[in-house]
Amino acid sequence: MRRLEKELSSQDGLCVFIEVEDIYSPQRFLSEMVMALLGSERIRKGANIRSAFEKAFSWFKENIEEVGVSVFRAKLRSNIEADLKEDWTEKARLIFEIINDFESNVYFVVDEFPIAIKNMDPEDAEKFLHWFRKLRQISENLRFVVGGSVSIDRVVRDVGGVSVINDFKRVRVGGFQKEVAIDVIEKVFREKEWQYTESIGDKILNCVGESCIPYFIAIMLSAIEEEYVSRDVEIDEELIEDIYNFRILGSEGKHYFEHYSQRLRIFYTGMTGMEEKAARAILRRVSSEDYYPLDLAFGIFKQETGVDDQERFMDLIADLENDFYIENDPLKGLTFYSRMLRDWWRLYHGEIK
Repeated sequence: MRRLEKELSSQDGLCVFIEVEDIYSPQRFLSEMVMALLGSERIRKGANIRSAFEKAFSWFKENIEEVGVSVFRAKLRSNIEADLKEDWTEKARLIFEIINDFESNVYFVVDEFPIAIKNMDPEDAEKFLHWFRKLRQISENLRFVVGGSVSIDRVVRDVGGVSVINDFKRVRVGGFQKEVAIDVIEKVFREKEWQYTESIGDKILNCVGESCIPYFIAIMLSAIEEEYVSRDVEIDEELIEDIYNFRILGSEGKHYFEHYSQRLRIFYTGMTGMEEKAARAILRRVSSEDYYPLDLAFGIFKQETGVDDQERFMDLIADLENDFYIENDPLKGLTFYSRMLRDWWRLYHGEIK
């Protein structure tokens, strides 16, 4: 998301970045948007925008020139949030009417948007999502790029439905292409002055899996460096295999993957907790097979939830796909998205034999 911010900032428009994982209310979300805008000198110095803000909001007049100073930023954020408490929708309308008159496009890059919505009270979340959709529809020069590490569909399904985001253009960001992944690995080896061979690169990717997820590649490279520094050993295929089996998949590496399990508890809360139970049962079975038939997974869903509903089952499968747990091959069935995650899941959450 930061890379996207840089690319958009190089264009003629104005780009602001907001990380919203720790936000729990529409008012705080909006205050962060305003703070990000005021961080731009072009916004603060724009004569028309400055005049409009000064007429509409008392907080704009006070210490606006010191917005870069942390103590004044904290005070300003608090004042904005307090001003939004009474009727945030009306105040937000005024704010974005002013911003919409900016001389060029304004891009908002919002990271971890689904988590912010999940954090909100359901009633607040639904109201915010409907307001946000209307804002996107009526704004001529405002553009929004939202992303996150969890599926947005499952978050909005219970607070207004997917219709509130049906204008979004979806971009699925997967792993590296193999050639890019190999280039990254080779570059790291050169920078560390380690001896690199083609077979070493292939071995690392074999451990990670065909999806070539950057996070898992980084885990492998970090573990290799730790092993190299602590033992001063030659890096070869045998060492990489040992690192994978004993360091990464062992207890020492468990923390790398725990959030995948915790995410089910936090986000898969539908059907009075039965959704999480069904998801875990399906993942448990899929981790033991190269491919697991979709109809058998539906049988697990019915057994765990007591609900014979194909649509809800397919929603769950889609969520697990969007969250990069599994893939659904129409011909072969369900398989884990990454070999590394599959091996870890089988060890710590798989079937006991």
